[in-house]
Amino acid sequence: MVTSKVVIRDAEGLAAVDPAGATRLPLASGWSRRLGNATLIKLLFLLADLIAVALSHGLAGWIAVRYFGLSPAVLDPANYALFYLPFFAAIQYLCGGYKSPGLKRPERELEMDFKVVSFFFLALVCANFVFFKPIGFSRYVLVSWYVLGLSLVVLLRFSLRGFYAGMWRRGIAREITVLAGPLCLLEALQQKLLVQRHFRHEVVGALASPQPALVFPETQLPVLGRLEDWETVAERYGVRRIILHVSAVEHGRSGAFLAMARRCQEKGIGIEVYSDMLASPEFHYERNEFFGSYSFSSAGGWSRAAQFALKRALDFLLGLVGSLVTLVLLPVIALLQRREDRGPVFYASEFVGTDGRPYYYRKFRTMVSDADAVLRNDPQLKEEFDRKCKLENDPRVLRVGRFLRKYSIDEFPQFFSLLSGKLTFVGPRTVRQQESQRYGELLPRLLSVKPGMTGYWQVMGRQTTSYEERIQMDMFYIEHWSIWLDLVIMGKTVWKVISADGAY
Repeated sequence: MVTSKVVIRDAEGLAAVDPAGATRLPLASGWSRRLGNATLIKLLFLLADLIAVALSHGLAGWIAVRYFGLSPAVLDPANYALFYLPFFAAIQYLCGGYKSPGLKRPERELEMDFKVVSFFFLALVCANFVFFKPIGFSRYVLVSWYVLGLSLVVLLRFSLRGFYAGMWRRGIAREITVLAGPLCLLEALQQKLLVQRHFRHEVVGALASPQPALVFPETQLPVLGRLEDWETVAERYGVRRIILHVSAVEHGRSGAFLAMARRCQEKGIGIEVYSDMLASPEFHYERNEFFGSYSFSSAGGWSRAAQFALKRALDFLLGLVGSLVTLVLLPVIALLQRREDRGPVFYASEFVGTDGRPYYYRKFRTMVSDADAVLRNDPQLKEEFDRKCKLENDPRVLRVGRFLRKYSIDEFPQFFSLLSGKLTFVGPRTVRQQESQRYGELLPRLLSVKPGMTGYWQVMGRQTTSYEERIQMDMFYIEHWSIWLDLVIMGKTVWKVISADGAY
């Protein structure tokens, strides 16, 4: 966090740190800095990969011996690990697997892990025929090894990511960072990090890029000085990274930005350049080595079509299994409800479909049967509900209802709507007709996607997020959708439900 400081404003309204009153930010402790060292993180990911591949190989061999009756003597050549471990590490390195994990979103990590492990086993089969031709290899071992290898590589890598994400949330191993550029754009840049719950950066403030033609708005970011003062600010606050927002109106200052980048490299300060065009998820781009420019192209239509087909297949499979589980739970939950309150087993909840019309999905009832009347007759409760669309300490909830909500069991009847196609498993949150007005001009974008049983906002904060954050998270999901993002959300959903994190 930023320490207290004396702030003055110049004629252009830019806040700056008074040199006489400024205090240096306390730097992170030595062990915290070492924990966040980029080289250490890469070595940990390398070690995790080697453990995952070696352990999965050993488990695959044990399965082949235990369940397929193979002799241990014919499984693999001697010292085989000395061949396949460096081989896997080399493929992972060439595919960018040892770049900083703080730069890769989780769905991209999952996609990369799948591609790397799949390519490794395909290349390994070919290499076996070249280097170990006289030795036979069991297809049972290879198939088991691939499944186990993919599972363990993903598990260990995401465990490391989760470990560092937890450290960053607690303020440990963070990089002291300043945002630089036009003030009117920097808060939106910081909001991108908050919406994604990415806390790698300890953002201590902003370096304002002077633009006389613009009037700078009020900002929540402490303004530490002008962009030209970056070296002084970096020294004073122990800055380890500068994120520079380059806007279109600053194209004439490219020489100054290049000089700044060179100087940052000399001082060991990381520098990142942000551009709205490069940040857009709508395009793929590659660098033109002749001009040093970037060539933009739209995402492949066949790829998105294949991902949509897989999404629909997953919806059908999950809907079928979930509906069967709901039928099994139905008599037990109905009996528990009836012991507390006589009323219907299900509660019908309204939501707006993609065509703008109201539809309904069912949930197991968790409240007293006259819950709507109780809300209408209590102005304080109604005011809180209208503001948050949720009550944190809702007096209308049954005892069994609290248990059902805590572990999301009340949501199971939604699998019927999933099976019928009204809902998708992962998507934006469902909104009622009166709620939809809060989306304003973003409503058409929200309705362009089928609402989901679970989604990005549920796994990134669940009920602990504000309504405005929910809207931003819905928009983020729609803009960045991929089947890999859905799979990450599904995995996080399972963990959130088991841990009852953020539920009430």
